[in-house]
Amino acid sequence: MHNSNNHMSILKNLTTEKVELTITILSIMLLLAIPQYGVILSFIIVIAYLRRSKNRKELLQSIGLKRPKNLFILIIIGVFLGALIELTTEIFFNPIIEKLTHSKIDLSEIDLSRIGNYLTWIVIGFVIGGLLEEILFRGFLLTRISKILKLNKSSNLLALLATSFLFGFCHFYQGWSGVISTGLIGLIFAIIFLAFDKNLWYTILTHGFVNMTALTILYFGYYDKLEHLIF
Repeated sequence: MHNSNNHMSILKNLTTEKVELTITILSIMLLLAIPQYGVILSFIIVIAYLRRSKNRKELLQSIGLKRPKNLFILIIIGVFLGALIELTTEIFFNPIIEKLTHSKIDLSEIDLSRIGNYLTWIVIGFVIGGLLEEILFRGFLLTRISKILKLNKSSNLLALLATSFLFGFCHFYQGWSGVISTGLIGLIFAIIFLAFDKNLWYTILTHGFVNMTALTILYFGYYDKLEHLIF
């Protein structure tokens, strides 16, 4: 009886691994083929898998959706890191990236002409950027790629680099400078995810506040001023 249970458990794990491998490969193909829309489609597939899974609680924890120890500290860290990452990127990295690529980051899709638009984009920044993208890129893809590779510490590094590239590539509508910039930010999000014991809430909030800081800079017209502050 004991051996039978062990065999059933092994078969169940093998089935789970095959399903997750299939979802991972399919998601990567969608992200590379149709970057902007592939994010939404991949997220829907991942959520459908999580909802239909019998061991949903374990899966949610495995992608980092676990209760934070202190909500107040979580928010403070998210606000601080979000503002720090965005300001550092705007002041130091983006000017260098734009000079190297000879192209400006294309933000023409973002209309902030009215306060209502600004507030709507902030909500989008937290829901689409913070929640959706973090669940997909850091929560599911990073952990599944690392699990598939099974190379101990090296697997985390390779998964970190792969998901950061995919994250940047999905912002191709911003031009190559936008791809590099967001890829770099994705790399930072992945490091935060691993640094905080793979608790996804830290990257979800940090990502949301990065977007909020960027939108606020754009709305109040400080984008060009920050970009030329040093360079």
